[in-house]
Amino acid sequence: MKMKKYIKILIIIIILIIITLIAINAEYTGSKVKSIIISSSVDDSPGDAPKNTFPLILFHGFNPTYSPRLSEFILRSMQNKLSQDLDYRNKGLFTSETTCAELRYSKIPIIIRATYLKQFELLEIEDYSKNVDKIILKVKYCTGADKVDVITYSMGGIVVRYYIKNIDNSSIRRLILLGTPNHGGLYNIGWFANYLVEDGKSRINLDFIELSENHDFMKSLNSGDETIGDIEYYTIAGEIDQKGDGLILSESVSLDGENAHLVVPCRHSLMNLPFICPDAYTFIKEVFSS
Repeated sequence: MKMKKYIKILIIIIILIIITLIAINAEYTGSKVKSIIISSSVDDSPGDAPKNTFPLILFHGFNPTYSPRLSEFILRSMQNKLSQDLDYRNKGLFTSETTCAELRYSKIPIIIRATYLKQFELLEIEDYSKNVDKIILKVKYCTGADKVDVITYSMGGIVVRYYIKNIDNSSIRRLILLGTPNHGGLYNIGWFANYLVEDGKSRINLDFIELSENHDFMKSLNSGDETIGDIEYYTIAGEIDQKGDGLILSESVSLDGENAHLVVPCRHSLMNLPFICPDAYTFIKEVFSS
């Protein structure tokens, strides 16, 4: 009986995974087709966004499958909810085929989510930050906005912080770091990342290893000013066991000089879901309502 029960549960899980992958593929394909159609008939000239309007870009966190499509899906529910509650124009996914015609706006700023991953590439955070730079540059050019707002989740916050420190600290107005291990502080699986660090360097070139507090990358990222540039920094940490969110120590998330910090009773994997972690979502909505 127990074996039959486990088999049924396994079948249900497989079905849910298949449904999710189909939905992701449909959205990605639809967005890609739309981009191709528009690019054939509309120019790619820059936009002229009204002053004091800022596009909002959402960047995901670590994905053990390194799949761009799965990564793009992570912040979809937050994107949809923010577009409804704060009247952003929802632009879905940013892809390599996204045109200026799709990104331009005249009154209502856009909200779009993007991935810094590339297909079949296992890279390090520095490489991801270069991809973030390309995305932000294109969004700014196509919309005509002076700056963008950014929400990042988990490791995505480290990617964006590296971008700010080493590439450009003038293109972001507001930055929300959701469950980001800003000072390392991994636990439960943190021992594995620490094991793969030797003399401050990665034994193998994988992104999550650089999240270890023992890694030279993390030490360098936090040397000097932790909140660089004329940027509003906001951080959100989870706490479910008096230590953290089950993956990131809550004490690791806050930054010196940030504008505000919030601790919510949410697990790391659920912090990005507005209906499951409403405290985090309410905080985010209030930041962009001001």
